[in-house]
Amino acid sequence: MEIVDVRARLRRPFVIVRAYLGAARHLVPLVAPAAVVFLPLGLIAASALLPLLSGSAVVRNDELEIFGAEPRELLVWSAAVLVVFTVAQAVVFPATVVIAAGVQAGGQPVSARRALRVALRRLPSLLLLVVLAVPVFALVVAAGFGALMVTGSMVPAVFVFVGLALFTMPALLAVPAIVLEGRSALVAVRRGYDLVIGHSPSSTFTLACGVYVIPGAVSQALDVAMAGLHGPALMYASGLAGGVLALVGTAFQASVVTRQFLHRLALRTDPVSAEEFDRILAGLPEAGPRRGVWFPLVLPGLVLPGLVYGGVATVNPFGWLETSETDVTAAWRDSFEAGIGAPQLGRGHLRALYPGPGTGMAALVYGGFRKPSAMFACADHTCRQARLRYAEAGPDQDLSVDAVGAALPDGRLVLTSWTWHRGEWDSWESLGLLICDQERCIPPRDGSPLIPRHDFARGMSLALTTRPGGGLVVATADQVDIGRGLMRYDDVISLISCADSGCSRPVTREVARVPSGGFAPGPQTLSVVVGADDRPVVARMDSRTGEVHVVSCEDPACTRPRVTRPVAPQTIEPTEDSPRHAVAVAVRPDGRPVLAYQDIRDSAVKYVDCRTRDCAQHVTVTLSGRSYAPPVPVIDRAGRVLVAYQDARRPYVMLATCADGHCSRTAVSGMRNGPGDCLAMMLDRAGRPVIVWTDDNGLYFSDSEWALMVTTPLNLAP
Repeated sequence: MEIVDVRARLRRPFVIVRAYLGAARHLVPLVAPAAVVFLPLGLIAASALLPLLSGSAVVRNDELEIFGAEPRELLVWSAAVLVVFTVAQAVVFPATVVIAAGVQAGGQPVSARRALRVALRRLPSLLLLVVLAVPVFALVVAAGFGALMVTGSMVPAVFVFVGLALFTMPALLAVPAIVLEGRSALVAVRRGYDLVIGHSPSSTFTLACGVYVIPGAVSQALDVAMAGLHGPALMYASGLAGGVLALVGTAFQASVVTRQFLHRLALRTDPVSAEEFDRILAGLPEAGPRRGVWFPLVLPGLVLPGLVYGGVATVNPFGWLETSETDVTAAWRDSFEAGIGAPQLGRGHLRALYPGPGTGMAALVYGGFRKPSAMFACADHTCRQARLRYAEAGPDQDLSVDAVGAALPDGRLVLTSWTWHRGEWDSWESLGLLICDQERCIPPRDGSPLIPRHDFARGMSLALTTRPGGGLVVATADQVDIGRGLMRYDDVISLISCADSGCSRPVTREVARVPSGGFAPGPQTLSVVVGADDRPVVARMDSRTGEVHVVSCEDPACTRPRVTRPVAPQTIEPTEDSPRHAVAVAVRPDGRPVLAYQDIRDSAVKYVDCRTRDCAQHVTVTLSGRSYAPPVPVIDRAGRVLVAYQDARRPYVMLATCADGHCSRTAVSGMRNGPGDCLAMMLDRAGRPVIVWTDDNGLYFSDSEWALMVTTPLNLAP
């Protein structure tokens, strides 16, 4: 009579509702197998991961992110965790099915210990079922992707994927067939289809909705609910939500699968099915006494992952790098969509970064053809409030030439600017300055032309820096033909010294003449800096050979220059996709320069540690392989050399800390789209490095696939 009542109860419709209600009433015993198995495994997996995260985990905006680990080691760890947790799930899910069967039959829940013992006895068949499921899932995904490739439309691809996925739903009933009836994997799969095929399709939709659709919708709803959270609150919430879903989700999914299996079997009235149904109920393990021993384990299992996950990000007990990062273009797009308008900054227009007024910063922006250069200013290092101010271009201003700039002590920006002059019989260009503040860029009131007359502005390389005691130094590199048609050139390097920021009385001195491979346009192949002793240092890279010369000065006026060549020329074959090349120089407090450059052969980032003031003795360190953006060196307040660069292979934004010819490397951010063309760095008023870079997928016809990012390491180790 009791078995008849159970069969009648299991024949009732609304399987999902009844299965979910039963799971909610007996949640603790249903969650117990997952808690007792997954918690120790999670602890072991996290302990194994910690050594791999040394220098690889970053707390970005108070949220934990993992990147920068060695890909091979992380791949091995991920594969091992995937295999172990798959095997564990092959035990936990069937054990939960056994407990759910006791609940659905109207008796007491089977103990987790006995349910796990049943699942372990059936483990070979369960693992074979997993092995069979992997290629089936791959075929379903491949069919959906193939439909997308053939038709070019998502609609038929979704129909193909959903249709094939629904066809595989009856295979879920193989799990209760294995653990409740003792069938082998292949026979259990046939058993699942036998219970569903030929009957109402509601069984298939019941399994799909109860196991995948509803849990997925709950997960999406939690993501939407947490969208407004940030920092530790988001870490705690996401950790709690992830832990609860991982444990509770298994309980509800197993309840639906078990209820549907027993429901279909109870609907059959033939004697064989009735005998099989009775055998299942009789074969369930005994429930045992209810001692409530699992509640102390289940409750920590629900809340512990979230507490640990949020606590690690908040306390940072392992001393991981903490960064502040802002997607500047995201705020622009939000403003633009709201009708406010956004700065028209192009993806490749960033040139350099400088401290701005107060706690802010200012960036030099190359406007491109038909637009003058500009100053891009942010209120602070987060750059959540930004303004773009273009120079007031005159009618004869040459906008096709890159500008160079430097920051003045008061936070304004000084830029170079070429102007056309048309005479009666010829034309030429003159080089002047523009001073940019938060409102506009205008020529200095008492300024004089730095170069009154030059025939071809695009053939001259420029670099600009400020003096410690005030004033400016402009470096120029002009290639002159000395071979009289034999393709022989010299690179003439000169310094223009100015006593004031407006450069009212410029003084020009030729400081070096070195052999050159000939003119070829190249970005940032000239760099100049003035040390604390007021002596300039110039670095010049040959655009054809990659050769780098360093010009050091014995006095502020550079009356006794010395020229060395720390990077020898290279022989390369010109190609359509020529490697990127650039050089930048910085000077340590003791006057010794350092260089960061891209090798002209493969765009590898290299660092040159000069052991002497003239760089006659040096050590070269390779920091990374191919990089799209030029590296940037700065000297921090402690005298350390910091080099910001890209590692385009992974791809990451990296920061190297170098001393005595050795460099330690730290990944400060991961690129979501890909390596862009721009990267700049400065020290803010607190002495922290601020890195501005572009995250770009290289699709120049799509403005939505690039972002201007500002990243500030907050706790860089001394």
